[in-house]
Amino acid sequence: MLDFGRLRALVAVAEHGSMTSAAAALCCTQPAVSRQIAALERQAGARLVVRTPNGARLTPVGELLVSHARNMIDRLSRAERQLAMLTDAGGTGLRIGSFSSANTVLLPQAIREYLRRHPRAAKPLVPTTDPEEHLTALRDGELDLALVTEWDLHGQDLDGVELIPLTEDELLLALPETHPLANRRVRLSDLLDDTWIDGAHPDCLGPLDGLLGSFGRIPSVGIRCDDWTGKQGLVASGAGVMLFPALARLSARPDITLMHLDDEIPRRRIYLACPDGGRRVPAVASMVELLRAAGRHYGP
Repeated sequence: MLDFGRLRALVAVAEHGSMTSAAAALCCTQPAVSRQIAALERQAGARLVVRTPNGARLTPVGELLVSHARNMIDRLSRAERQLAMLTDAGGTGLRIGSFSSANTVLLPQAIREYLRRHPRAAKPLVPTTDPEEHLTALRDGELDLALVTEWDLHGQDLDGVELIPLTEDELLLALPETHPLANRRVRLSDLLDDTWIDGAHPDCLGPLDGLLGSFGRIPSVGIRCDDWTGKQGLVASGAGVMLFPALARLSARPDITLMHLDDEIPRRRIYLACPDGGRRVPAVASMVELLRAAGRHYGP
């Protein structure tokens, strides 16, 4: 069996471009790294590294081995973190990826109940990460859980990821109080001439092809604003209109009008993503249970 320490030395050479730089990164001597690589080459039965005047480069066999070694290192790092949570030695708490409208009530309710049940546990962290990168961060071990919508899943590699359905979210219409259609029955086609406000994924118009049947044509997006509070402020000012996830309706400003639409607009499906096997960790299992309960509470 290939030695893991030697594989780490090979990855370090690949990442740093020389034996000397790899040794510095691994806090050991250059001869020690050279011996590790030589021993690994004997195990592999092939040349892995070619020394050059400018450092070192991998052979095709070395590149293949590095690609597998990186996956092994990632999985072991994830295992170490899960073991730390099992023994309550993690210290940093669960890392949960989320998005703006889920951060209004869904995730806070689950975290509040989690801390009530586990008062000695480290507080969960919600890193500021791009929702479109959540699945990658989950596979890389940078997140333990991630709230995602079906819009995040198009074209994504789901290998090694478990998706747990949480709820379906209705898309409401947000209008300024002074809008002539406020508090009237309205269809999206009635608003084609309005300025639409759009913003950060996935709290936005979403996949437009799913809305074209209701709009009749692509709406005119005149203002882009990624800040959730800022978008509401722009609507309140009369600058435009926007779609508003029902999930966040309790956070709506009092000076905007939220309305159900007569159109059959597809609901957003919301999922909780976790690594395969991640639910075996007690802290993760507890948060999964609480988020599912919150999804039932705030769902349709």
